[in-house]
Amino acid sequence: MKRLILILVLLGFVASGFGALKVAIVAGDAIGDRGFTDMAYIGVQEAQKQFGIEYKVFECNVDPSKYFDSLRAGAMNYDLIFVDPGYFFDKELAEVSAMFPSKTFVYIDGTSDLPNVVSVPFKQNEGAFLAGCLAALLTDKTELSKINPEKTVGFVGGFDMPVIRDYQAGYEHGVRYVDPDVKVIARYAGDHYDPALGKETAYSVSKEGADVIFQAAGPTGLGILEAARDYDFFAIGVDTDQGYLQPGFIVSSMMKKVDVAVLDVIRMQIENKLEKGSVHVYGIANGGVGLAYNEFMMDTVPASVYLEIKAIQEKIATGEIVVDSYFD
Repeated sequence: MKRLILILVLLGFVASGFGALKVAIVAGDAIGDRGFTDMAYIGVQEAQKQFGIEYKVFECNVDPSKYFDSLRAGAMNYDLIFVDPGYFFDKELAEVSAMFPSKTFVYIDGTSDLPNVVSVPFKQNEGAFLAGCLAALLTDKTELSKINPEKTVGFVGGFDMPVIRDYQAGYEHGVRYVDPDVKVIARYAGDHYDPALGKETAYSVSKEGADVIFQAAGPTGLGILEAARDYDFFAIGVDTDQGYLQPGFIVSSMMKKVDVAVLDVIRMQIENKLEKGSVHVYGIANGGVGLAYNEFMMDTVPASVYLEIKAIQEKIATGEIVVDSYFD
């Protein structure tokens, strides 16, 4: 009888949230960014539903002066701290992780050698390869209203940094795979948080003949998508499914499924399977990256192109196609 009472008491503690995993998302931007923060937010909300965790999102609103304090506050009060994206917090993470060696930090979209950090890199080159294939296939479809006779496509990055160079490497490889005669015009806006600059950069690329432009520029990319509408070319979004932002002009988006990674990592932590210092890579084979196959794509992209892209995706998943990477 005493044992039964003890079990019921323990169940009561669990039901009331006793022992619930406490998770922090320390975001470089804010909820509503239509990018990494929103994706992480979706993932942690799903984890709350499935596992009853407690969580808080620390929004830095693209203000580096908030990085250290937000990261320290997360580490002081939470058990598992996601740093999203990690490369914006490299200096602060080195300091704060050393201050809290018992806590587990998760570096989103890259790798870290710090001992109490879990790394979650994405194979953005694989997703960008599909974007390049899509662009190369579309630029040959001159029956489409936005496609000109020139076999030219574009790439616009935000900050010039290794992860964005990896997008470019995969994209250019995908274009070459479909048609080596297609020209790629690549430009960098030089900023991840300036939509006006993104729009200006995309305009210049379109004026040079690009009728399909893939953007890998964070919030700067929102201006690139606006340029597609205003200057009448096709765009390919990034990170999240962005088709709804400019319907009829965004043929697909190359998604990084940060939500999937956040949910997986939380599950591993709860199951006591998450090791500090471990690396968990997300690519096409495990559903971590890929194109958005939505109604906006189906309304614009010919069925033959869609089927070819799906076949190419399967070849990447099985290892038949090995995609170029900037990091090789």
